[in-house]
Amino acid sequence: MNPSRLSNRRWVLISAVLAFLLVLIPGGMAIYVLSDRGLHQALSVARVAFGVEKMYPGQLDWDAMLLSGMDGIFAKLDPYSSYVEREQFERMDEELTGGYSGIGISVIRQDLGLLVMSVRENGPAARVGLEAGDIIMEADSIPLVNLSLESASRHLRGKEGTRVNLKVWRAVSNDTLTVTVTRQRIDFMHIPFAGYTPDTILYLRLLDFDAGAADDVATALDSLLSGDTNPHGMILDLRGNPGGLFSEAYRIADLFLEAGKFIVGTDSRSRWKRESHFSDSPDRTGGLPMAVIVDRGTASAAEIVAGALQELDRAFLVGDTTFGKGLVQGFTRFPDGSGIRLTISRYYLAGDIFLNEFDSTLVDTGHGLAPDYYFSFVDQHEFPRILENSLLLFRFANRFHEAIMAESGKFGLSDAWVTRFERFAKEEGFTFTSSLRDSAKLVVDMAYLEKSRMHTVKAAQRILRLAKKDDREQFAQYAGYIKTRLKEIAYDRELGTYQRYANIVVRERPDIQLATSLLLEKQ
Repeated sequence: MNPSRLSNRRWVLISAVLAFLLVLIPGGMAIYVLSDRGLHQALSVARVAFGVEKMYPGQLDWDAMLLSGMDGIFAKLDPYSSYVEREQFERMDEELTGGYSGIGISVIRQDLGLLVMSVRENGPAARVGLEAGDIIMEADSIPLVNLSLESASRHLRGKEGTRVNLKVWRAVSNDTLTVTVTRQRIDFMHIPFAGYTPDTILYLRLLDFDAGAADDVATALDSLLSGDTNPHGMILDLRGNPGGLFSEAYRIADLFLEAGKFIVGTDSRSRWKRESHFSDSPDRTGGLPMAVIVDRGTASAAEIVAGALQELDRAFLVGDTTFGKGLVQGFTRFPDGSGIRLTISRYYLAGDIFLNEFDSTLVDTGHGLAPDYYFSFVDQHEFPRILENSLLLFRFANRFHEAIMAESGKFGLSDAWVTRFERFAKEEGFTFTSSLRDSAKLVVDMAYLEKSRMHTVKAAQRILRLAKKDDREQFAQYAGYIKTRLKEIAYDRELGTYQRYANIVVRERPDIQLATSLLLEKQ
């Protein structure tokens, strides 16, 4: 046979085989796609998207629609799972170093922009004269008024050494200022105060469990316990502490336990991933009697520490039932820098105590930790809460901070300051209507509507009058709280956060006084 003809036939055969494979492979892929449920569903979503785009060509924001679609997916999971954008991941990476690059202030949303709540001592903002009570209206000519807190705060952060121009309104003097602030690295302040109460109780306020918190607690304990003072006990204040890193939690609990004690365990969705964490070092306090202050804002990692110390009879809890978050999140990052945060496990305390049912994914909270000694926090009552939200205490104390400081140092604030503040609040248009008064008004209206008997109508009207009278007397009823808050704000403005705690908080806050008395009794 002609060698050239043989060669041609061989290439024809090879070409036929290749053609067959080109047909077979796509067909096989199609069968695989149609048989695999996940791929089939993804294909269905793509078909819907193409169909919508065909009817609305170039009219839709597909980035926004994609985010909405992902929100819909996570809505079927637990409240703590979500999509994480690249910018959020970058911010988390920065915070895992124990700090961030910014101007050194804490802010909240306000009608005109961002209200400065506190200024870090010796920080960039302090050096250009920013003060608590200032309102930042613009950052680099960008109005902050309609932005969310996270979006507005992003304009204040940036690379270390860069500058940001701020337009600021100062309510005290009714001036508009323009300042330029150079950003720098700001280390997190996990502990605003660690010191002694007048009764020689060691008091430590811990704000979060972010990176570096355990090292800061250890340093504070070593510093305070190395002197000549012999404390009668210790108070760890975890009020409003939202938690943070899981590893920081068991490291902090370890500081107060002898070696070999079970702290916390995790139960993963995978039955093969169950972990336990035990203490491995001596108790840094030498076994000091210990109280932990908690409330409904004490959550997650803070509950691990409070729960571990309570279950091991190392400390008693004072306050209110904690938040009840016993779930642990893990992160998966995608090549574009974005990613997802998913609940991967739940933690348990000694005695296999779980705060959350693992499969109750749509329930925001578990049962929380019950305190050993219940305390009703005044600032969570209806009137103080509404008063704080109005920011009137802040504005008044900043306006008269010098006079408040002068009188506080001599005799303590008199009730005349409460009367003066009440007059100021009313001039600013503040009114208070309690939920009791609203309910009483509803009863009166229903009594008239249903043509009830006259004695029923009169009884309802009497309740309404009493509710109105009680509303008018709220300033007098909460006079002690108002005076303490005015002093706190003035001290913070004049002398800084540490002095506010040392001179006002540890001396006057009722929950700290209760914990102190309980520790002294137990001693």
